[in-house]
Amino acid sequence: METVQFQIFMFSITLYGGFLIGVLYDIYRAIRGTGRKKGLITSIWDILFLIISFFIVINVVFSSIFGDLRAYIFIGFIVGFFLYEKIAGRIFQVLLLKIFTIINLSVKKCIRFVSAPFKLLWGIITKPFTIILVYIKKITVKFKNVAEIPKKALKEWGKYYKLLVKRDKS
Repeated sequence: METVQFQIFMFSITLYGGFLIGVLYDIYRAIRGTGRKKGLITSIWDILFLIISFFIVINVVFSSIFGDLRAYIFIGFIVGFFLYEKIAGRIFQVLLLKIFTIINLSVKKCIRFVSAPFKLLWGIITKPFTIILVYIKKITVKFKNVAEIPKKALKEWGKYYKLLVKRDKS
């Protein structure tokens, strides 16, 4: 038989576990909120969140409560999560979102900075080819127009030929 003090201690530990799951959930939302929302990536993050939450619950239950599952243990996790959401959740979520947004922007700027010389080099290498391709397109358009002249002439001649044949018969 467990004492009431020990049960209160176990309940407070499960409150702490629920609080940890709330922190983990806000970290998950902040990471997911800064990136693009794609189906597979979001599913992977969801599964990762569930696995980590499961390990938090298992760790709290087996290390502190010795695997003894009671109804108040689950209630403690739920109440701990909701207490976190009501007390510290919004502040922590806004803070995390700002941190991850700054990290995301910093990484993008670093990638742009590192890739800038390569883009410049690529532009230098491809510029002559682009000029040549534009010149070739202009020439092919001219040849295409010249090649269409006989077709247009035959078409126009056919119209006038019909008019001339009708006049001769009349």
